[in-house]
Amino acid sequence: MYSPDVAMGLGSIVYALCKLDGQLHREETKLACELLADWPYSDLAICAMFLRDNVGESAEEACAFGLRRMADKRVEISKETKKRFINLLLRVARAHEGVSREERAFIRQFWRELQQL
Repeated sequence: MYSPDVAMGLGSIVYALCKLDGQLHREETKLACELLADWPYSDLAICAMFLRDNVGESAEEACAFGLRRMADKRVEISKETKKRFINLLLRVARAHEGVSREERAFIRQFWRELQQL
């Protein structure tokens, strides 16, 4: 299990993925909330998504914040948890018109960042 900081980081990363094309899509955010509901500190991850949307944060800013949170708590993130994070992102990306080239690149880059943690 991981800390609330990691959950906030995950919510920020999910928001960044959903915001890549400039707007949040209902299908993506709905699925993200449903999937995150079963995760530790799900309420914080979901709140992080919506707080970032409320202030109009860019995908780049949200991603940077999420990666900082995860880097600070890297010892809490197992290999299995990393795989679950990627699976979550892929499922969310598929929710609206399939996985775009930009979303695929984002997920690959996030995977590389996770491997360095």
